Amino acid sequence: MVPGLDRVRKELILVAVQLLSPTGTKEDPMSQIVERTHPGWMRKQPGPDVTEDTRPADGAWRLWETLRGWDQRFALMVDASLAAGLFVLCSGWLFVVSRASHPDLWFVAGLTLPLVLRRRAPIAVFLVLAVVSLLQWSITGPLLADSALLVALYTVAAECDWIAVVAAALIVEIGVILATARWTPVGSYFKSLVFLSGMASAALLAGVVVRTLRSQFGWLAERAHRLEIERDQQTFLAAAAERARIAREMHDVVSHNIQVMVTLADAAAVAQRSDPHRAAEAMAEVSGTGRHALSDMRRLLGLLRDGTVTDGVGTGGRHQPDAQMFAPQPGLTELEALTDRVRSTGLAVAVEHSGQPFALSAAAELTVYRIVQEALTNVLKHAPSARSARVELSFDDPEVGVLIVDDGVAAPVLLKNSSGGPVASASGHGLVGMSERSAAFGGILTAGPGSDGGWRVAATLRGCRAPAHA
Repeated sequence: MVPGLDRVRKELILVAVQLLSPTGTKEDPMSQIVERTHPGWMRKQPGPDVTEDTRPADGAWRLWETLRGWDQRFALMVDASLAAGLFVLCSGWLFVVSRASHPDLWFVAGLTLPLVLRRRAPIAVFLVLAVVSLLQWSITGPLLADSALLVALYTVAAECDWIAVVAAALIVEIGVILATARWTPVGSYFKSLVFLSGMASAALLAGVVVRTLRSQFGWLAERAHRLEIERDQQTFLAAAAERARIAREMHDVVSHNIQVMVTLADAAAVAQRSDPHRAAEAMAEVSGTGRHALSDMRRLLGLLRDGTVTDGVGTGGRHQPDAQMFAPQPGLTELEALTDRVRSTGLAVAVEHSGQPFALSAAAELTVYRIVQEALTNVLKHAPSARSARVELSFDDPEVGVLIVDDGVAAPVLLKNSSGGPVASASGHGLVGMSERSAAFGGILTAGPGSDGGWRVAATLRGCRAPAHA
């Protein structure tokens, strides 16, 4: 590897990352929520392994960047200054000993002044200089202004395609041979040929190197831009997944609790005259279920408020942390309270366990809870004739089976999933959500009429064991 090339590569990477790093990007409002539920998803991806140590200790790199930026913004002015400087230098006005004669000034002007347009029309400028050099070769002697042809060759090598570069290099080499044959500037034919060919090769190599570095810098800039787009896409997908999760949670909370409240309210209305005490108990259950639903909704909606809630009483409307918001998600331990609420509606619910229980992950417990909750809610909503339901949990490490059956009248209409299996009735999205929760654990969920009547919901979840703590 060429010495210093690795350092130049690292410096180019650093500049590309700094130029393309997002500034003032508006943060997605779901970023903090995703970071809490999926740690590390929203962190910026680490850039290339380049640190501030790769910068030169002095200010040379900063000076180079400033000059390069100024050159790109004022390209025409820079080229005009270059052409004027070469004309003054080659005309001999600054050096009386080598002052050009009056006829030679026209050749000096013809060789230097076209460089004003060298970056706008590099091939045209090179051909003009080549023609002027040929006329100068046939009329007068060698001039210092002949070096302008090397500047034109450098520009072609840096700006044009490779066919034009090869053609320009051949033209310059032909000019070197002609100049050596007529003038022999170094003393002998061989030395003059080597000297002039070396100067032409140096100009050509300089243009190729600049072209290569510019191409590499463009590739690095494009790569950094693609990485930034991919990072933003991952952020968007993570936020969308979190929104979908919260939507499912809201559906489960609202659907279950409101259905229980409606059933209890209907029962209280029926028993109001015949058994006021039982009606009062039913309304008390409605109140408790409503408070429970409000608590769950405040927790979920509080996540969308960045972990704060507004307390307008006693706090002057300031945002205060909500302790309920950080309560753990429901799991197997809350199944008993869930079935108690359903039993209060008059539906007899039995919970059975089989197999050897093991420690489930929090996500697996939440999935089991939501499947049971949705299935029992559907019994209350769509099977009013049902009198009993059975919930069975089977443990087979690391799998968990969930079965919910009732003795009501099965609905005749079914929806099919992509694999052809029944996953939902035509009533809504509840069973679709259960199917998605099961699929998250590589499981299978089936729902449909049972062999003995009623409705049967069965799910098998895989990989449910909680990770071992070190």
